[in-house]
Amino acid sequence: MSAGLHDHFADQLRGIDDRMRAGFEFWPWGHRDRMRVLVERQLARKGKRLRSLFGLLCGELLGGTAERTQPLAAAVELYHAASLVLDDVQDNAVFRDRDQAVHVSENVSNAINLACIVRSFAHYPLHGCDLTLPEKDGVRRELDLMATLVPLGQSMDIGWHQGWYDYRSVPYEELIRLKTGAPFACVAAGAAVTSGKDSGTRAEMERLGYRVGMLYQLVDDYNDMFLHDDAAVPSDLTEGKFTRPVAILIGLLCAADREDLAEQVASRLKEPDDDGSRWILDLMSAHAVAARLEEEIRGSAAGIERDVAALSSGGRDATDRMTEFVRSLAAMVGERPHPGAAQSLS
Repeated sequence: MSAGLHDHFADQLRGIDDRMRAGFEFWPWGHRDRMRVLVERQLARKGKRLRSLFGLLCGELLGGTAERTQPLAAAVELYHAASLVLDDVQDNAVFRDRDQAVHVSENVSNAINLACIVRSFAHYPLHGCDLTLPEKDGVRRELDLMATLVPLGQSMDIGWHQGWYDYRSVPYEELIRLKTGAPFACVAAGAAVTSGKDSGTRAEMERLGYRVGMLYQLVDDYNDMFLHDDAAVPSDLTEGKFTRPVAILIGLLCAADREDLAEQVASRLKEPDDDGSRWILDLMSAHAVAARLEEEIRGSAAGIERDVAALSSGGRDATDRMTEFVRSLAAMVGERPHPGAAQSLS
């Protein structure tokens, strides 16, 4: 992500970090020393702060102030931090970034409890902020919607592994719209609330947020599948995940009346091994799936840029900064993670 955007919003991002600690600072920890350490460690994980940064940009785009977006941005970051812990449990992931996942370094019970505590903190930034009561109600509504939509999206991901869908019926776009897009939609719609915009603008900003989140997921899917050493097998294949490259490949095979191959792809994905994964990669190479996904990412980013220009009421600089954000997301294609990092942009 553009260093210039982080520099521009440096004070506001620090303010969001401070607001994220409101729940932690409120409670006396006493004998709960071990959980205190786990919670503090989770709060200290910075990540890219993309959802926060996007929320600040949305407030600016609508002619509001970035500071008024801080409480909801902090709440969404806390919810996201909790979701990462639960995702690692559900995916049986070993690492989160360069560290062991919490359920590995501790145990599953502590990981789930940690996620519950951090998620509960998502409401604290709104308690003491200076938003009006109607604004708080509007922002809480967006937060509550997100809190339901994200696990509904995750349920579809889990459902693929549990045989709820065959390769023809996987609701991939709805899955990423809810699981990845909903937090971005939450801060975008919330920025419309805190900027005093009407319900129509709120709906348009929500739509913008969903599209930005889905773009982000497409980049994540691309990097996991195609950005790896030749000797390595992409983690999304070893974990049997149904991602956009798989969806593109199956769509191309079905269009060419090769449903036999499409069915084999799904079968080998559900029971992954190195030979099957490399066979899928070879099929993707033969059908230029990487190039097709790159084109899709570029097209999605261009469409979002047009929406940004139409929605802007915050002036040229605000529009340019949001455009820079969208272009930076698309430019993450091919961006290598740190050595030992989990294969995720989250």
